[in-house]
Amino acid sequence: MLAHMQAAIDYLESTSSAVKHLFAGIEDYVALLRPTTELTFVSGQPAGPEREEQFRRWLAENEKSLDKAREAQTRFVAESFALSTLCGAVLQVAEKALELYSPNKTIPADLPLGLKSNLKLNRAQYCVGRLVRRIPLGLIIYAGRNQHAHHEELPREPGFSVFEHLAAYPEFPDQSPQRNKAFDVRGGNHSNYAGNITSLIGWRSYEAYVEDMRSMLRLDTADRTGLSRKFHDRTEGATTKDDPERKTG
Repeated sequence: MLAHMQAAIDYLESTSSAVKHLFAGIEDYVALLRPTTELTFVSGQPAGPEREEQFRRWLAENEKSLDKAREAQTRFVAESFALSTLCGAVLQVAEKALELYSPNKTIPADLPLGLKSNLKLNRAQYCVGRLVRRIPLGLIIYAGRNQHAHHEELPREPGFSVFEHLAAYPEFPDQSPQRNKAFDVRGGNHSNYAGNITSLIGWRSYEAYVEDMRSMLRLDTADRTGLSRKFHDRTEGATTKDDPERKTG
């Protein structure tokens, strides 16, 4: 068991510099979209002439900023495939770690029905991690990695059921059922959804990634044996050294 843990620690350590570079690239692309999130029209008026007049004034006052936001959206769309390529590479590294070193051997009883019926025991190693929209994080990583690698075709099970669940999952509790195009693999556009997957699971930094990986590989147990303390100290120090502007924790 300890040897297996050490192998997992060695894998995370040997891939850490590559994954950090991937997240640096991801941050560059995501930054292109930030100007589009800073402008929001808010009004306390009900729908009607007064609200429309407020909106016209808001458009006039923010014309230059809105033009910049549209330009940023255009640049982001042009680079979205490049972003998904980097995100897919992160998912590839994570999925391989789970394939080789996940200690889990069982399938949870409380999986969504459609997913559970299409999940075989030889994929139990991916049933680990925190729940994201009722699905274990490891299964989402597995499905996202496979869809990234074969986005020109429909995913095979259990990946297809993972995406079906994500596409049908309501963003808000009272929202009427409608398919979420960010995960709709039946849409026929053969998009690479790796960027959407890493956004959904909150992987926009190396720190978030490695925290989840350590949890899924149960390296908190290794911490108690002293096996992974050196790795943890090295990766924390390297993150700060590589980019002094980034804060951990």
